Amino acid sequence: MPATGNKPYHPLSLSIRIHADGFSFFVCDLQTSSLIRGEHFRRSESCTLAEQLLQELCRPDYFNRQIDQCFVLICSPSTHVPLEDFRRDEAAALYGLTFTCEDMSHLRVAYNILPQLECAELYAVPLDVEEAILQFYPTARFFASRAILMERLLSREEDIAQPQAERRLWVVAEADGLALYAFDNRRLRFANTFDVATSADALYFVLNVWQLLELDAQKDHLMMVAPQNERDDSLVKSLAEYLMHIDVVSPTDLFPHVPLAREKQMPVDLMALLLNRI
Repeated sequence: MPATGNKPYHPLSLSIRIHADGFSFFVCDLQTSSLIRGEHFRRSESCTLAEQLLQELCRPDYFNRQIDQCFVLICSPSTHVPLEDFRRDEAAALYGLTFTCEDMSHLRVAYNILPQLECAELYAVPLDVEEAILQFYPTARFFASRAILMERLLSREEDIAQPQAERRLWVVAEADGLALYAFDNRRLRFANTFDVATSADALYFVLNVWQLLELDAQKDHLMMVAPQNERDDSLVKSLAEYLMHIDVVSPTDLFPHVPLAREKQMPVDLMALLLNRI
């Protein structure tokens, strides 16, 4: 409910992050860039994901008059299309051809335009999940989980660019794997995700991508973003045996002077989305 008395009233936002193991809710005050509450929900074995979402959205913590915006971050397979080749009416067909194992009858193919990278990111929203959320928040906005983060990484790369023009491979630590990105002349050169459980698997994929991009182990930089656990720490130590320059990048490096960047429970892709909304 709206605050009364001398306490200032701030409209809040609800961010819903849908991922493989379940979903997360984050209520934020975007005026002060602060987290009000966050909660993680593992997938229930007794009901569908959409039914579980409906149950949790009924709670006053997540559906009340003070929440006036809803953002939904979808962690699903995605692909990228240069803007000059992007056609809206072909998006669903292209996605289906790219991800042939997906059951397209239960999905809506959506896209986010990334103007800085001059590309569109195609991703899929489960129809029942979308319907459940829109029952509570009809104006909810949907985003691919990594879309806004990629643009933030590009901006950061431009901020730290040196005259020597060394290249960078960005490695973003995620709970169940890694996301790797490389840029060239303000264009997306490489983007892929890898499900990894151990640091040995992670090392294999990172070094293979490094070699694929023909990066220089003596000059170019590997940027390790937001390492989360022992797997990531071990990966950094192992990479140091092969690469000269490894830079660990924290959320506060990506988003300096922003209180939200200090919230350890908030994923970096959601930070990028919310801070882009401020």
